[in-house]
Amino acid sequence: MNEDPALRQFVRFCLALLFLWPTLALAAPASTSSCRSLGEGTRIGDAIVLDAKAVAGGSFSTPDKREFKDLPGFCRVIATARPSSASNIVIEIWLPDAGDWNGKLLATGNGGFAGAVRYDALAGGIRRGYATANTDMGTYPASLPGIGYNAGNGRPEIQKDWGYRATHEMAKLAKKIVSTYYDRAASRAYYSGCSTGGHQGLTEAQQFPEDFDAILAGAPGHNRTHLHAMFADIKRKASRPGAYFTPGQFNAWHAAMLGACVGKDGGAPTDAFLTDPTQCLFSPRALICKPGEKSETCLTKAQADALASVYDGTRNPRTGALIYPPAVRGTEAMLAYAFTNPAMADQPEPADLSRWVFGPGWDPATFDFDKDMAREDQALGPYVNALDTDLSRFAAHGGKIILFHGWADMVVSPLDTIIYFDRMHASGMKKQQYARLFMAPGMSHCTSGKGPDVFGQGAEFPAADAGHDLLAALDRWVETGKAPDQVIARKFAVASHNGEEAAAEPSEPAEPRVTASRPLCAYPLVARYDGKGDPSQAASFTCSKAPSARYELPAPEYLRVWKRTDPAY
Repeated sequence: MNEDPALRQFVRFCLALLFLWPTLALAAPASTSSCRSLGEGTRIGDAIVLDAKAVAGGSFSTPDKREFKDLPGFCRVIATARPSSASNIVIEIWLPDAGDWNGKLLATGNGGFAGAVRYDALAGGIRRGYATANTDMGTYPASLPGIGYNAGNGRPEIQKDWGYRATHEMAKLAKKIVSTYYDRAASRAYYSGCSTGGHQGLTEAQQFPEDFDAILAGAPGHNRTHLHAMFADIKRKASRPGAYFTPGQFNAWHAAMLGACVGKDGGAPTDAFLTDPTQCLFSPRALICKPGEKSETCLTKAQADALASVYDGTRNPRTGALIYPPAVRGTEAMLAYAFTNPAMADQPEPADLSRWVFGPGWDPATFDFDKDMAREDQALGPYVNALDTDLSRFAAHGGKIILFHGWADMVVSPLDTIIYFDRMHASGMKKQQYARLFMAPGMSHCTSGKGPDVFGQGAEFPAADAGHDLLAALDRWVETGKAPDQVIARKFAVASHNGEEAAAEPSEPAEPRVTASRPLCAYPLVARYDGKGDPSQAASFTCSKAPSARYELPAPEYLRVWKRTDPAY
């Protein structure tokens, strides 16, 4: 019987399709139906998936009214975790279509007392190709105006969720969701965050060292009870009789300090910031007014004494022991708010977490930096202080950690991070095998400030190569073993509507004009100016040895590692 040529062609097509099917199945993007199937009340450990929807590539408008453009298509998963009956930890996981996925997971951090998901971090993460996760840390309504840390009043389980549980729950859930959606586990799991996000990263390295292969932690608020004591201390010092400054006086102090110290710590003489503020010992008392001198260009003794006490740190008034390291010189742009605002004394106390111990009716003016500090440490230290410097378990499985901090940061003292890094250790390993610290001259809290302030310090920043991007450098370190010795920080600017220059919006993908660049060197090395090149160009600086950062170590009782007793954790 003669075979039909059309039939023969069809059979050949079917056989070819049969043999090619495994390859086609692997190459196909994750489907809309597979995304929807994640949201059918799936329970995973302590968590339940509430919703999962496919989002087309392009623009995405978030519940907080922000719009992110040029996103790949992704599956948006929303879930809640409840490690306790009082917990309600919201977690979002964004899963790029399979063709856009780099095979890795990136968990991202939050800020303050959280209370809302960080969409800029999620958008930035999937732009970089990562399956990306973020959590509100279980603290809603902390993100609403005027709430903040008061959301933790009378809610001990919420305090614990924020302190250490939420990030771990996010890590566990995200790994499972990634594995289910892509039908394979992520090849690597990374974490990135700054401020409270940095605190989250250090907590993970110390308490849940198997959660992540690598951690990027910036300006970590990990020394939490003492950090908040510093907030209260600065407010109290700025509210002393006669301590109020006019803006002109504060500017005069800042200009005099820079004039005395800039260019003598490795930086360029034209810098508007300090390269290592600990090398600057210029005292506010040097500006005390002489008889007949104008008050706008000098300080009263009360003003100088109050400011000098801030640069001396937060201390136990009975013993003189250092509780928390001081704000450093160069942070005046942030200090000015406390010292030039006469209404500061009547504003809500920033250290609201003290109310978790002393009750919502507690008067911050009565805080005893001796007895009350000890009581607060005992009550909250096990849950909100991440002071364990032994990272042996994290380093033992090949974990890598990069810390960074801006030298012009007054929200979290840069000395706190240096102190932690200097004390960090891992049994049987040299620190350079698993850890790096990068200090950013002139950078404020996590970003902004006078110095170059963009270097891939979070998923929400424009992505670059490993030489200009800490997150990319961390990935390269894990994958190739090449540790970063330096990263080039850049200062971006964009033209505003009136033609002037303004700071770039880091969450947008387009790169604006670069106005300056400078290497950030692996601590303790410092970028030193060559004395002849363009000080706005990184090529004019080299990483070299410098005098060690000067600091006083807090007393042992304020570095104590409090152990948790939670049986489930």
